[in-house]
Amino acid sequence: MKAIVIVGCGGHGRELLDAIRALNEVEPTWAVLGFVDDAPQRPERAERLHTRVLGPLEWLKQNPRPYALGVGTSSARFGLSLLLSEFGASPISVIHPGASIGRDCTIGDGVVIYERSTVTTNVTIGEHTHLNVGCTVQHDSTIGAFVQMSPGVFVNGDCTIGDEVFLGTGAIVTRGCTVGRGARIGAGAVVLDDVAPGATVFGIPATER
Repeated sequence: MKAIVIVGCGGHGRELLDAIRALNEVEPTWAVLGFVDDAPQRPERAERLHTRVLGPLEWLKQNPRPYALGVGTSSARFGLSLLLSEFGASPISVIHPGASIGRDCTIGDGVVIYERSTVTTNVTIGEHTHLNVGCTVQHDSTIGAFVQMSPGVFVNGDCTIGDEVFLGTGAIVTRGCTVGRGARIGAGAVVLDDVAPGATVFGIPATER
């Protein structure tokens, strides 16, 4: 197995550790050395998972390794990816064995797809995008880079989701809609029309507030 580290020791990073371990149970792939984090919170929880905090991000500069980015905020992932690239560290993608990926899909570097998520067919997902538990992306949709899908997001077919979009828990984007770069979709919102870049929308139907 190839040695890697997880960047971020918060809840998102610890969930990512579980996904990697589930993947290893099916096909031994990644040996997780531990977490790197400049300000780890509750490191004892990492210890209860039989791993540890190796040190701050600088550890990767001194010990370049492939990494999995366990940070839930899109803007933070973007900044970290630039820094880690300067360190000579390269990202890996993690797809939970309980996820379903259809044919002719393109998955970018650093993508994380959690259990019970479904990506059907002819879908493109950009680098460092995260699909949390139970998300669905249907046919012919394009998902940009550094997108954050909270649990239970549903993106219908023929949709375009721009870079750095946040979709709250249970949000639905209906067929053919475009969500512009940096937009925020509230939890439970139903997007029936295009959403402008940088807009924040809530409700059913989703409207800007």
